[in-house]
Amino acid sequence: MIVHWRKNQEYLVIRLYQDLVGDWIVSQSRGRLQSTIKQEYMRSILTSYSEARSLVLSLNKQQRKLGYKTMGITEKQLGFQFD
Repeated sequence: MIVHWRKNQEYLVIRLYQDLVGDWIVSQSRGRLQSTIKQEYMRSILTSYSEARSLVLSLNKQQRKLGYKTMGITEKQLGFQFD
């Protein structure tokens, strides 16, 4: 699953996927559009889908509080509702 958030020229992209050994990965890419400043990247490795899902829902709540809006979900949803 990939979710894009945006606030003015700032963006955040969250990816949730399962790796080849069965761990769940939540990656976050953050930056500014049309900027030469280096983008930030963070990856969390979790042992269960429920932990990964909780982290993504928590990130969603944080971004909404900060004024970010979802820009679209480009892959199959795994039980998330961001509307």
